[in-house]
Parts: sequence; C-alpha cells; structure tokens
Amino acid sequence: MQYDKSKYQILQLPSPLLLFRTINPMLAINELILGQRLPKVTLIEKDSKEPLLSRQVVPCPHCNAMNPGSLWSNGNAFGHWFGYVCPECSGIIPCLWNLSSLLLLTLSAPVWLLLQKGLKKRWLAISYRRVTSMKAKLPTVNKDQSFIKTAQAFAVLIFLFMLFIQSRASDLSFQQAVISLVISSVVGVMFGKAMSLTKLATSKKRY
Repeated sequence: MQYDKSKYQILQLPSPLLLFRTINPMLAINELILGQRLPKVTLIEKDSKEPLLSRQVVPCPHCNAMNPGSLWSNGNAFGHWFGYVCPECSGIIPCLWNLSSLLLLTLSAPVWLLLQKGLKKRWLAISYRRVTSMKAKLPTVNKDQSFIKTAQAFAVLIFLFMLFIQSRASDLSFQQAVISLVISSVVGVMFGKAMSLTKLATSKKRY
C-alpha cells in the first residue's frame, strides 16, 4: 500500500519510538495482560493543526481504509491481543509485538494455542462491535468546520468585491447591500461545497 509522503509522516519500524516499544520488557505487561497494542504502520497528517491523536491514521492492509487512530483510544484502548480490527472490512490490522511478549508467548504456546481456537472468533466479533461503535461516535465537526470556513471566507470576498463595484458605479443603497449579501452567501456555500467534494474525490483517487 502506497502512502502520500507529502501529506503523511509514516511511523513504522525502525522508528526510534517503535523500537523502544519493542525492546522495553516492561511493556510486555501492557500487551499480554491489558491487550494494549500499536499498529505496525501509523500515518500522521503533517499539515493538520489538530492534536497528535486526531492526526493519526491507521491504514488497513486488507481494504485500504484510512481509519482514524482515535478509534483505538479512550474506551477502546485495551483488549487488542490479536491486533486491531478494521471497522470497514473486519480484517485484522497487524500490530507490533514486544520482544519479551514474543518470548513469553513462545514458552507458553501449548496453553494459549489451545485457548485461542475458541476465543479468537468471539474476540473478533466483540472487537468489531466495539470499533464500529467508536466510529459511530466520532464527531464530524472538523469536516463541517472546514466546509463552513471555506464558504464563509469566499462569501466575504465576494460580498466586499460586489460592494466595491457598486460603490464605484453609483451610490450604494441598503437594498443593494442586502442583495449583494444574499448573492455572496449563496455563491460562498456553492464554492465551499464544490471544494469539499473535489477534496473528497481527490482523496478517493489517491487511496
């Protein structure tokens, strides 16, 4: 799967942060007992001014979905012993393993190999319900705000331009100003919506 390196910073091995995650033996507790994991590949949006967690994207290698990293935070941060479950295709997104975790899993293989046969299918169903529930709760404010800000900025420019033209042509009346405001608002909304749809189409083509 190819990623736009101009848009995303790609966080994967041998990143120092992930190397520390794999060699620190204390983190084996997080993985084996709590089920707290990190995906093998995380993308971080470069140009966004949002907090780090809001800029993280977890790609799915099965369906190429670009999932928000916040899906696996807060109420869904634990219990991912087999990896992350994609909310789009229910495929398992590979996660990193701590070296100490792998050693302990190897030593205890006869026990957990028997247990996982009955548990993995049930875990997959539960994890899928959890992640889809998290996705349903994600706010859509950022996309709406982007559209609104674009529409407002363009509407203001159109309004000022129309006022300037009318004031140069004749005496500007209150009625003309109101008409200009209505027209600029409609044009601003149309422009903002067009930009939003163009951005969405470009994103789909890229990924």
